[in-house]
Amino acid sequence: MGSEMKIEIPTTLIEDTIRAEMVRQIGGENKDRLIEAVVRTAMTQKEDNYSSTPTYFQQHVNEMIEGIAKEIFKEWIEQNRAAISKALLAFLNANKQKRLTEFAENLAKNINKFGIYVSLSFKDDNCDR
Repeated sequence: MGSEMKIEIPTTLIEDTIRAEMVRQIGGENKDRLIEAVVRTAMTQKEDNYSSTPTYFQQHVNEMIEGIAKEIFKEWIEQNRAAISKALLAFLNANKQKRLTEFAENLAKNINKFGIYVSLSFKDDNCDR
């Protein structure tokens, strides 16, 4: 077997050197140009070249809005859980035979050699949506 020589460089030394150089570059005389470049890139750069693709900034803002909306909706559902359950049961009980027939038809239609796929959708016949 050949002899092997290992050189270990402390990762903290590397990290500290990189950190120091970044701080020097960011805080140096090019600071204003760097800030402008970062802002311009964030506001205009897209993940791909399609015109309908949002910029990274727009995408991040959209994700933040969706996250906040989901949290608000979760809170609303928790606060109204009893009323939602009551309304759902009333809807399902309004025409039990029709609901049972729809379920049975979907069940029979989706039987295959691999298993059964069942999908239920609830639609109020009195509502246009």
